[in-house]
Amino acid sequence: MKAVIYARVSSKDQEKEGYSIPAQKKLLKEYAHKNNFKIVKEFIDVETAKKSGRENFGLMVDFLKNDKTTNIILVEKTDRLYRNFTDYIIIDELYATIHLVKENEILSKKSKSHTKFIHGIKVLMAKNYIDNLSEEASKGMREKAEQGIYPSCAPIGYVNCAKNANGRTLRYLKPDKIKAPLINNLFELYATGNYSLSLVVERGYNEGLRNRNGGKVGKSAIHKILRNPIYYGEFRWNGVIYSGSHTPIITKELFKAVQDIFNAQNKPKQTKRQFAYTGLLVCGQCGCAITAEIKKNKYVYYHCTKFKGTCNSSYIREEILADKLSTLVKRININNKMAELIKNSLAKHHSADIKFHTAKTKGLNIQKTKLENRLRKAYLDKLDGKTDEEFYNNFANNYNDKLNQIKQSLEDIKNNSDYYLKNGLQIIELCNKAYPLYLQQNHFERAQLLRYILSNCSLNDVSLCPIYRKPFDLFAKRLSRTNWLPREDSYLQDKFDL
Repeated sequence: MKAVIYARVSSKDQEKEGYSIPAQKKLLKEYAHKNNFKIVKEFIDVETAKKSGRENFGLMVDFLKNDKTTNIILVEKTDRLYRNFTDYIIIDELYATIHLVKENEILSKKSKSHTKFIHGIKVLMAKNYIDNLSEEASKGMREKAEQGIYPSCAPIGYVNCAKNANGRTLRYLKPDKIKAPLINNLFELYATGNYSLSLVVERGYNEGLRNRNGGKVGKSAIHKILRNPIYYGEFRWNGVIYSGSHTPIITKELFKAVQDIFNAQNKPKQTKRQFAYTGLLVCGQCGCAITAEIKKNKYVYYHCTKFKGTCNSSYIREEILADKLSTLVKRININNKMAELIKNSLAKHHSADIKFHTAKTKGLNIQKTKLENRLRKAYLDKLDGKTDEEFYNNFANNYNDKLNQIKQSLEDIKNNSDYYLKNGLQIIELCNKAYPLYLQQNHFERAQLLRYILSNCSLNDVSLCPIYRKPFDLFAKRLSRTNWLPREDSYLQDKFDL
């Protein structure tokens, strides 16, 4: 039987942790030989900071569509093949048989419905795991920010610079000799209160301020500049303000004066009362927001804002709306038997990762001990006069860098080893208890739960049309038996009393 191989790594960290392409190819080729598969094509994707995307994944899909004699995909495990639920749908439409070698699982159109269901859960958990890796990749930038180093491209008025110190490359911001004075002029002009943003834009252009492409710096870009604290010595990164180590272009007092001008122009409107379900629903007839008002000083009614004009949608009482919203929560509910089935399956397939992380941790600890022993010996040699100061410092810097890399790898393994399973179990637990929890809560707590599981919901008179967030949409579809039970649509219902 003909088969194709697909292997992927998505970061340098994964390469270091043993997910290397050669390791994946070796595993898959051994599996193919053992099962008498003929490998006709290999598709490899390597995603780096400079090159993202999966070109060869698309080529593999095209190949399988055109070559009807090949319908077997060999891949290491779920998160090597899929990055998101869209990838799952693409592969599912190929009618191919997928061999997840490390997970010891084979999936095809003939697979039982509950096997497909649990595999879909694993696909979504893999997506969450990939998102977590992305968060880990940003950790280094956050550490730079905490050190006062702006971890991105320099804004207009600054340039990115680098210098070598003790064998390391240190990057920092330096004021642009030409543009920095022009940025200072923009702040001084706007702080007077006599210039609009449009006039500031024209003034900056006339004085020679240009963007990176040599063009005019637009109104929105000028607005961002005047709102950016980086110019007085602080910077915002991922919603947090850090104290920068770079040279300020303006004073903090000048920046505050500009912000006072903005704040005076954009005073927020005060609302008299908050309603639980506003902001959660849109009108199913015209698409406008659903708002609320009080009748007879005690009854809350929800209705369309009719912002676009005439709308024939009717009013609905808050109690009736809450009751109808409860059915949306009930759709994702799973009973105790199904919850235990999914939990056990996730734990079973996670055991392979646990073994791998344990072995990897053991190997890294051995390397860590060796490096620490060599550092200790080198230090004793320096004390005994066997090595000079310069040789020891170079040696120690090199080995300390390696030690820090190993410690970081150990920390990453510790943080990531249980993430996949813990996150999956938390989602299963919520689906198991969401409905009774909803019934016990007040309207505001119910709305908070609904915002967690829904990305959008339209109200058409008294009918609701929800769009669930992932992975809750999977449970909602499973209960409606329109996706996960295409052939055996009564299997789970009979077996688990769904």
